[in-house]
Amino acid sequence: MVCSSLAGVLAARRTALNQRVAEMRHRMPSLDTAAFGAFVRHEIDAVCVAVEGVDRDGVERVAEAAFDIGLDLVGQGLAGPSARLPWVNRAWQQLATPAARLIAQSPVDALGAITNAVVRLGSVPGVRVDEWIDVASSLASRCPDVASLRSLGAVCAWRAGMAHLREVALDHAGRLAPEVASAAAGSASMPWPELRERLQAQRWWNPVTGAMDPQGRTVGGFSGLGGPFATPPEVRVASDGFVAQSDGRHFLIVADAMGAVVLPASSGEFAAASAEAAREVSITPQGARIYDTQIAFPVPGDRMKAVASADSVALFSPWSHTIRVAPARP
Repeated sequence: MVCSSLAGVLAARRTALNQRVAEMRHRMPSLDTAAFGAFVRHEIDAVCVAVEGVDRDGVERVAEAAFDIGLDLVGQGLAGPSARLPWVNRAWQQLATPAARLIAQSPVDALGAITNAVVRLGSVPGVRVDEWIDVASSLASRCPDVASLRSLGAVCAWRAGMAHLREVALDHAGRLAPEVASAAAGSASMPWPELRERLQAQRWWNPVTGAMDPQGRTVGGFSGLGGPFATPPEVRVASDGFVAQSDGRHFLIVADAMGAVVLPASSGEFAAASAEAAREVSITPQGARIYDTQIAFPVPGDRMKAVASADSVALFSPWSHTIRVAPARP
């Protein structure tokens, strides 16, 4: 069963909507119509119920837009009960009410922004998509337009672990109301200008906890177990993080207090990066010591290496498929 407003749209537009399903099945023979039906009953219905509460006259327009977007998503295996990952279903359900006014105003843009965000986040290992949905849901109602919703999404994406979006997120935060920017970044009680200054100055300070974790983050892993590296990586320092080489492939590693990501890089980037050993790091049986801070890295110290950027140290070993990235200074 669906709400009366959606039921009315489905009945009134039955012929046209059925034609769209037929066209999609022609383009995507694997389209599961039963799964799409479930997406209509749950996710599209949730959107229409929310929109009905703020703009009853906009339900038809929203329903048709959601129908078209949903067909494509289910066809690609990104939505519905058989989806490869749960994020689109959950985002539509959870953001329907707080973003209802924006969806009513611009359904394609608003639903597209929400969908594209969680699909992109879900494609990066280690990113906390559920956290993105929770934080975005708590603040979406305070966005006056879809552009603000996109800016909120960018800040929430960095907070959820997309460390390479740090500078982009800080720029987008400046486009939000100051109190929304602070809340999205993780410290609602701190005025945005002060918070932004601290975030720009201290890469490893976490606004959510109000502290810095000197142990940093472990990234990577063996490709046979879902990680990116087929062989233990060799790491160098790049301008925007670290570059690793493993079995002829190259990767960019970016880490900060909110998360760490491993992205594709080129052989040219690796060749241009610095392999100079970090002077402030000493290898110990427990891992390494950065100044007076012991970094626990449970791999043999034999042949372990360390390279350092201005704010981070990367520890790596020929005996491990993982890399420990930690603050360069306490």
